[in-house]
Amino acid sequence: MIALSLQFKLIVFSFIFGFMFSASLEGFNKIIKKYSTVVEIILSFLFIIFMTFVYFIGIYKIGNAIFHIYSILSIIVGFILYDVLIKIIANNNKK
Repeated sequence: MIALSLQFKLIVFSFIFGFMFSASLEGFNKIIKKYSTVVEIILSFLFIIFMTFVYFIGIYKIGNAIFHIYSILSIIVGFILYDVLIKIIANNNKK
């Protein structure tokens, strides 16, 4: 079993990573729209590989690369929360 403080750090890191991943993916998609489909696929694949590498470096530094289902759920919640916050901000700016 891993310590509760370590689990908390991993969950918080995963949540923040999911939030930042969603933001960077949105920006990345805006940048690569001007390229052909094949180049978009290749660049998207490289982007995902890079972000995966960054995530695993992060969890390695925090907790020796311990990976749990909670980490996946936390990434997903962070990813979704970014989209929800952007929609709320966009709706408030329309008013």
